[in-house]
Amino acid sequence: ISDVFESIDIHQILDKSISYQYIANAVYDNRKNKDEANYIANLVCTLLKEKVKKSIGIVAFSMQQQAEIEAALERLAEQDEAFEILLEEEYQRIDEDSFNGLFVKNLENVQGDERDIIIMSVCYGHNESGKMLMNFGPINRKGGEKRLNVIFSRAKQNMIVVSSIMPQEIKNDYNLGANYFKKFLMYAKYISEGK
Repeated sequence: ISDVFESIDIHQILDKSISYQYIANAVYDNRKNKDEANYIANLVCTLLKEKVKKSIGIVAFSMQQQAEIEAALERLAEQDEAFEILLEEEYQRIDEDSFNGLFVKNLENVQGDERDIIIMSVCYGHNESGKMLMNFGPINRKGGEKRLNVIFSRAKQNMIVVSSIMPQEIKNDYNLGANYFKKFLMYAKYISEGK
């Protein structure tokens, strides 16, 4: 586990209803962001080891990023036996006779699922050469803003936004979906900073 992740202060993160976790220098490649996925795996590890009793859901913007997060959780579990046991228990979690286990889903298949904590992987960012394309997949298409609402309304108590971009880096805000996306990221960042 790299030093970047060892300093996760989960109580400070959960102190805010929305927390914006900026991952500097992360690389977005082939609809995946490995740095964000690794950060999220370490975030889940910290939540479980610190015995935070809240249920957890993870939402990615693409199927590729969903798979990348699942792989990161698996890798971390292989390295850490205590985490492996806790993770398996969390996947099977039952609260008051109903299934409330950890899930990893994407924008297309998260509808209807709610958890106390939702971790959102923005995924989009700069490629190897530092260029950022304004291609936000389904968000850029007609009705993209409605798809965003599906993610934004899944959290019962806390939302942790994991992002490799700053809101002002979204330049195609003439597009309705991208505009809502940019505004939400700005809002999340302000709440996170206590503004």
